[in-house]
Amino acid sequence: MLRAMSRIGLVVALAGAIGALGACSKSATNQDTQGPPPDKGMGAKIAVPGGNGSKNDTVPATNQPVADEPRLHLQPNEGTLAIEPPSNTNVGSEVTAKVTVTPSEGFHVNTEYPTKLTLDATDGVTIPKAELKAGGRDKAKGDADSLDEKKLEFLVKLKADKTGSYTVNGSFKFAVCDKDQCLPKREPIKIVVAAK
Repeated sequence: MLRAMSRIGLVVALAGAIGALGACSKSATNQDTQGPPPDKGMGAKIAVPGGNGSKNDTVPATNQPVADEPRLHLQPNEGTLAIEPPSNTNVGSEVTAKVTVTPSEGFHVNTEYPTKLTLDATDGVTIPKAELKAGGRDKAKGDADSLDEKKLEFLVKLKADKTGSYTVNGSFKFAVCDKDQCLPKREPIKIVVAAK
């Protein structure tokens, strides 16, 4: 009797495992990728928001800088990333740089994606807020100056502490989507500050 119950339990467990495997029937192009995506000039893909259980790109917290991965850069057919440095920078005066994403036709900014612009500390430049965030499930504007499907823009406040030319480096994490998929992006950022 005990053996028969054990066999029935094993059959039920196997049927549940097979059912769970069959339940994942979405195509790979509409799911998170765990390893590097096929080399097609496109970045990693994530589910389109509003679908069943869309996932967000997560990067484990480490103390080491994130490696630049060209496969995660915004491609010309997907849109443009523009960095406008501050102009007329005087020592001690707060100035503003702009970081803007404008998607191409057929693409849009993913406002549900947890967007983050992180700037590195730079000698000679004070950065009042080094981490700017927007988006997420609630589509919060957060620190963004503009957050909608047609444009994502952050205004970055900077102040030169002394005369000279400085480069503020950072990392920008966002996503763009077409009608079928969303593509997480991670771009290196360089803002040049020339103070007199």
